[in-house]
Amino acid sequence: MSALVDRNGLPLVCTVAPANVHDSRLYDPTLDAFQIPVAQDRPTILSADAAYDTREIRQYNRNRGIKTNIPVNKRSRKQPKRGRPIRFDPELYKKRSTIERFFS
Repeated sequence: MSALVDRNGLPLVCTVAPANVHDSRLYDPTLDAFQIPVAQDRPTILSADAAYDTREIRQYNRNRGIKTNIPVNKRSRKQPKRGRPIRFDPELYKKRSTIERFFS
């Protein structure tokens, strides 16, 4: 199950898929399902686990004007990334605990 929650831990969208699908593959369907006509169409900053550190997810967010706050997953990189460093705010990442509380 993939979920999108607000700052207070209230669920906005939940997506359910088979257990053999990696969490990062549920990212696009979960965000695409988030549509509330009265509110803005997309979040401004999205914090996620290091499992979501993929080029596709970062590009998806960049194309939609969403700032990404995902730590670099060192296990999935064979060589360090060249070029501009990836933006990551550890203080903002600590607030990601709302999703952990939602699943608890």
